[in-house]
Amino acid sequence: MARLLVPTEYAILTAFFALLILESIGGQVVQSATAKLVAQYSARGEEATLHVFVRRWLRRILVVAGLPSLAVFLVALVRPVGPFSQPAVAIIAVTLFLAIFTTFTLGLLQGLGRFGWLGGTFIAQALVRLGVGVLLVAVVFPPYTHLRPVHGAFVGAAAGLAVGVVASLIPLMPLLRAARGAVHEIDLGASETRFFLLATVIFLGYAALTYADGLIAPLRIPSEAGAYAATITMAKIVLFAPMAIGLILLERTSRSEALGQDPDRYLFQSLAFVLATSGIVTLAYLIAPDQLTAIVVGTRYPETPKLIGPYSLAALSNALLSLWVAYFTGRGQMGIGALLAAAVVIEIALLVFVASDAFAMVRIVLTVSLVLQAAAVVTYALERARRTGAVRA
Repeated sequence: MARLLVPTEYAILTAFFALLILESIGGQVVQSATAKLVAQYSARGEEATLHVFVRRWLRRILVVAGLPSLAVFLVALVRPVGPFSQPAVAIIAVTLFLAIFTTFTLGLLQGLGRFGWLGGTFIAQALVRLGVGVLLVAVVFPPYTHLRPVHGAFVGAAAGLAVGVVASLIPLMPLLRAARGAVHEIDLGASETRFFLLATVIFLGYAALTYADGLIAPLRIPSEAGAYAATITMAKIVLFAPMAIGLILLERTSRSEALGQDPDRYLFQSLAFVLATSGIVTLAYLIAPDQLTAIVVGTRYPETPKLIGPYSLAALSNALLSLWVAYFTGRGQMGIGALLAAAVVIEIALLVFVASDAFAMVRIVLTVSLVLQAAAVVTYALERARRTGAVRA
């Protein structure tokens, strides 16, 4: 898309994906919290409780996904929103529903340790999003001058999510059938709801930290938004490469915590893996920014090589931060949410009121990510010292 779209439209597409992530944060919360609770119930052999949880929260997810999606769709009938046209807003409404529902089913797969199906679903989503988007942008839409090419990319994103719904439901059908009429005398609804709300703060904070700048850039620095969007795309390789590790870490940590075992070895292995993979990509961006920019996003963005080095460091820090988030959530230590919430307020305020160009935005994102990284390490060290002291006592 960086090659098919002009820089201004590519910046809008990047903002759309940033908005898609932010609007589907409820779904991300659902996935992670669902995975944590399902892994806990599964590890303890609490099948009846698991079935009740699935039945109860499936109904709630349909409501949570349906009402805001309908509201966004109604807005699309009235007016455009910011850089998004009315058709784009309507597509956002569809993707909102699909994203939230899919992440519940993905959370079930993650919590049950069905990582083959989980990975296959993500791959299917990516292939369909790319295939449909490129087909519409490059072949179907060009003959019709009244159709904006960027909308083809939007439709591709929605199609990918639709495929994700179908792919994730296939292995879950036995569980969904067992949960259909499940009843249990122990009501865990209040504790589950409390955990979901706390998880919302954590994952909303993390998503805002990693995607808000992409949404703000077209409004704050329109002349440089294309180069900034290209930088974000390149940095996503650093940020997304360890995503599967975070999914496994959350499940392993939750399961170990439920069984009274020490999950720290999974944390250390995950941190080492991310440093060894995303770290190599970051180093490559620092050494050869011009060559890699041409390979990844093309030659339309001459300012991107100057931005990608420091921005990739921020992406690496955020990739490591995602592991800390998975670890703390898996252990039920939700205090990290307060740090993330404070960091979000500070970062957005700086991006909106202080940043005057693309490089200033990069410096802000990098600084906030490094401060949060240090805070996560200190939080872990204090908690580890407390656990060690309790064992000795």
